[in-house]
Amino acid sequence: SFASRLDEYFKITERGSTVSTEVRAGIASFLTVSYVILVNPQILSLTSIPSTDSVFATCLSSSIGSILIGIFGNLPFALAPGMGLSAYLVYGLVLNNILTLPEALTAVCVSGVLQIIFALTGVSKVVMRVVPRGVKMAIVVGMGILVSMIGMVSVKLVVGNDKTLVGMGDLTDSRLLLSLSGLILIATLVNANVKGGILIGIMILTFTFWYIDGDYPEKFVEIPSVKYGPSEYLDLSILTSVDSLQRLVPAVSAFVFIGIFDVSGVMFGLGALADLMQDGGYIPGSIWGFVGSGIGTIVAGGMGSSPVIVTVECAAGIKEGGRTGLTAVVVGILFLMSLFFSPLLGSVPQNATAPVLMLVGSMMMGECRNINWDHTATAVPAFLTIVMMPLTYSITNGIVFGLVSAGAFYFTTGGFLTDLRMMVVKRRGVSDDDGIYYD
Repeated sequence: SFASRLDEYFKITERGSTVSTEVRAGIASFLTVSYVILVNPQILSLTSIPSTDSVFATCLSSSIGSILIGIFGNLPFALAPGMGLSAYLVYGLVLNNILTLPEALTAVCVSGVLQIIFALTGVSKVVMRVVPRGVKMAIVVGMGILVSMIGMVSVKLVVGNDKTLVGMGDLTDSRLLLSLSGLILIATLVNANVKGGILIGIMILTFTFWYIDGDYPEKFVEIPSVKYGPSEYLDLSILTSVDSLQRLVPAVSAFVFIGIFDVSGVMFGLGALADLMQDGGYIPGSIWGFVGSGIGTIVAGGMGSSPVIVTVECAAGIKEGGRTGLTAVVVGILFLMSLFFSPLLGSVPQNATAPVLMLVGSMMMGECRNINWDHTATAVPAFLTIVMMPLTYSITNGIVFGLVSAGAFYFTTGGFLTDLRMMVVKRRGVSDDDGIYYD
């Protein structure tokens, strides 16, 4: 039967699950992560990308990435555009006049290609070993604060101030108060482990704003279509000149490094949660996390969206019992079905999705606990990484400050001498159990 074939291919019984459990887990993961279909277009709309195009790109890239990791990696992980990377694309590159929109989306595609190459050649593992753990964790925290700030600015909770740079918005504004109430509502649903709590909160806020504004969507369903395609969104000519490539390198580097850190870190945590991790921290099929993310990112860039990563939100599906790639395939199918609801999804007010950005930021702050704040040589690079992102509205600036300061401490604290000693000891074939590793 079809069910038995699914069982055999995905090793469902072998991993202690059932087909019905995997399907239910896929639905739970989708409900938890589907807010990106609403939030991502809101962020990207600031670059003049039509909502229908960004919804299409978000759904298609998420679907392809999730199905790939499910079928070939047999892992219960969902893939979707990262909100922090969307914020970087919009605020750090396009609105900052660093790159034009086509150039920025070309950088997205190039980063997807490089991520696949790095995964297949083992470069990703080298990058993960070279970058200090404290900086890796700090990148996640800094992105979280930046994402939260974008949400606060979009509802005018944080506004510009000539004397102090930033200030408090008008707390008597009914729309702002409603958005803040939405934050409390959504956070309460998430705290209560309500399946799809984020989506439920967005829906309640959306219907409330529609009612207040008297502005309901005219259409709910339509055949998927896009206004622009790769020929309009990409500028491949930037790859042919040295001057243009120099402008592209920082953006591509940021996308690639963040993608590697994010995908590997999230897969490590989710693999442990799903009890799929083998000796030495190896997760079978994990290379498809990078490949699926890379291919999804190429599709996203060509259609007008941001890089695709493995989402931490799919932990909801794992908690529901998802243990195989069938869970991811179900998520991918549901993302495809969402393509037909782009008019409805594109009409969701920004005030209804901004609370989610604030909530996501608070969730990303959790990585602070994994930073050794008592060790100055670790704490200072981590601190600079975190604060430079929101203060300069740039993820790249945060990464550069973190890596440069960590490199400086590596020499000033004598870390390089320790590593040099270790290399000498290993070359001599002498055991050294007391070696200190720089972190």
